[in-house]
Amino acid sequence: MNKLIIVLMFSIGFNVSLSANEREGYSGTTKELPTGSKAISTNGLIAAYDFESYTSDGLLRDFSPLGNHAKLTKIHSTTGLFGKALAFSEKEDVAIIPNSSTFNLTGPITVAAKLKISTPNLHQHIFACNDLFVLWITKSNKYKLADTQGQGFTTPKNVEAVVKGKWHSVVAILSANKGDILNKENIKIFIDGVQMEGTYKKAWSPSELVAVNACVIGGTRTGEQSHQDLQFEGVIDELQIYSRAFSDNEVKAYSNGGL
Repeated sequence: MNKLIIVLMFSIGFNVSLSANEREGYSGTTKELPTGSKAISTNGLIAAYDFESYTSDGLLRDFSPLGNHAKLTKIHSTTGLFGKALAFSEKEDVAIIPNSSTFNLTGPITVAAKLKISTPNLHQHIFACNDLFVLWITKSNKYKLADTQGQGFTTPKNVEAVVKGKWHSVVAILSANKGDILNKENIKIFIDGVQMEGTYKKAWSPSELVAVNACVIGGTRTGEQSHQDLQFEGVIDELQIYSRAFSDNEVKAYSNGGL
């Protein structure tokens, strides 16, 4: 009888612990909690935007310790998952991050964002840091994390992951370094916490961070003009960039909240 009680007590305690961990979900970027969750480490945090906070001189506030505040060409504030967010609909609707060596990342990298797509079937950039890495959605509604030489990972066509007017959590992770052959273990994209299958192209081959307007939210301002003319059409909230790869628990934490 005593053994049974001990086993039951251990089992109940273990379940309570799991439930507590599961409750460490995502509650939104703040000054006190720049990662949005106690389960996500601030280690390697390059930038964190809540898309509703601004500096005294009107820049989109970065809550990381690095102060990578971004300049908005236009401000279209709208309802987000946590307070306000920013809507993008034209090629002029971008947030340009001032030139900073902190974005000189060739790997590992994590890009995490909450997205609501207004117009599927468009080639549209979520975050680009030329000529190093970019996360975008293709015309066939595939997500792609790649270097700017075209090497990277592409999800299959997935209508459910790009549903018009529906929020999604997107976490793109590169644990590879420059020159590594890409595979399912070192480059990943998670949609709403689920790892996507997809295709891998060659080795990770970033070039060099361009000198001006290298890193842009909602578009790009370098490279081919045809790419600069592409607009993101939707709402972006809670964008975060890290110079490391998220753990599985951090992916779950980021994806568990707001949707």
